[in-house]
Formats: sequence, structure tokens, C-alpha cells
Amino acid sequence: MKDGIKLKLIKNSPDYYEFIRLLRTHEENTNGFQEQVQISESDQISYMEKHGESYYICILDDTPVGFIGSINNDLRLATDPKYKRMGVGKFMLESFMDIEPNCLSKVLLSNEPSNNLFKNFGLTQYKSDGKFNYYKKTKNLVITRSDKKTKAIEELTLSGLKLY
Repeated sequence: MKDGIKLKLIKNSPDYYEFIRLLRTHEENTNGFQEQVQISESDQISYMEKHGESYYICILDDTPVGFIGSINNDLRLATDPKYKRMGVGKFMLESFMDIEPNCLSKVLLSNEPSNNLFKNFGLTQYKSDGKFNYYKKTKNLVITRSDKKTKAIEELTLSGLKLY
């Protein structure tokens, strides 16, 4: 996080259902979601009663600034527009991938900020269908090699290898 600001990721609770709804339907965020729909308070409560345990809230000084979760192994993420480009999305993604390392993400091609976030985070784009890019975390194999003349060690990271 920039400027030493401390963030934390906490489990979702009913206290944050409305925050998620407002952030999900915020005019600066709606174009990033696969479906642009208005969500009523009662629809949000029903949805959260079913899926709320799959979400986490990003907190900065007791203020919620974003959410992240996974439904059917598909990542859902949004940052409060006041806190975009401050490392909140990266923090949430990094923290969440420790919790759900096999989570996938389906991102609209037009959602440049999310596509950049996932690529810069090191997720692998494994498919694109003309409307969406699909990302996943790949296991990295680190190979070290020693050069006897310089005694230097070189590390090569290879993504997407299958080991047998």
C-alpha cells in the first residue's frame, strides 16, 4: 500500500452487505462487472444470505474500502473509487489468493484496470473468448543454476509446468 497505509482483510458480515451493494452498483464500478444490473437492498440481503461467507472486506482505519470474494470459483472484486490506484486491489488479491489459491477470474476485455491488475499480479491468462479474459494462478517451479566462474546463482521461474 502506498504511503505506509495499513490494510486488513476481514470476513464479511451483515454489517457490510449494504457496503458491498453500494460499491457493486457504484457508477464508476458497474462497467467492470459482467452484468450491469441494479440491485435492491432486499435482493442484496437474499444474495448475501446465500453467498456472504464467500466474501471478505478490505478495511483501512475502520473504513471499508473494497471487497473480494469467490462464487463458483469465480473471483469478485471491487474497490471504492476514492481508494483506487492506491494498492487496495493488489492487497485484496494477494491476501485472497492465500485463502483461495485455485480461484479463477473471468474479466471483461473492456475492464482494463482489472486486466492490468491480474497481469501485474502474475496471474496467467489461460483463455480469451472475444468478450472475456480468463485468469488463474499457476504454480511456479524455481530452478537454480550456479555459474562456477562467477559463483552467481540465477533463478528461472517457469509457470504452468506439469510435474510428474
